[in-house]
Amino acid sequence: MINIRNDMKLTKKLLHDFLKKHKLMFIATQGNHPWIAAVYYTFDNDLNLYFLSSPETLHVKQIEKNPEVAVAISDSNQKLTDLKKGLQIYGKVKQISDLNKIKHAVNLWKKSLGYKGSEISYENMINKVIKGRMFKITPKKIKFFNQELFDVEDGREPILTLS
Repeated sequence: MINIRNDMKLTKKLLHDFLKKHKLMFIATQGNHPWIAAVYYTFDNDLNLYFLSSPETLHVKQIEKNPEVAVAISDSNQKLTDLKKGLQIYGKVKQISDLNKIKHAVNLWKKSLGYKGSEISYENMINKVIKGRMFKITPKKIKFFNQELFDVEDGREPILTLS
């Protein structure tokens, strides 16, 4: 049996622990109509999320016009009867343009996803061997629904507001 606690506080460590267990996020964008895309992600100590996408995709084209996005991350193996766990995030996204930041994001992304190949690299992005570019989401609000940790009604889950 799981012991539900009423005194838990939402911390960056709890969010880090959750993010480490998952690899796929769903990013919602807005243009002439809403759109959602599944992308592999990684994150840093400040809870920024990084993903690789082609500039030709609809979600990236919409991001270029409106950088505000919503993100959902959850365990897709959850059963209907399981205690719910997941994140909902509001933030702003931008394509990374600084050389060192691109290299850092690519290395972080490859390491966290266990990618050992050489195709995905800064050099291959520059030489147009791959179309993908690195993007960074800076979260503004993160809602953590975790019924194992937080004994709250739906809609009253803790939210971490970041500047």
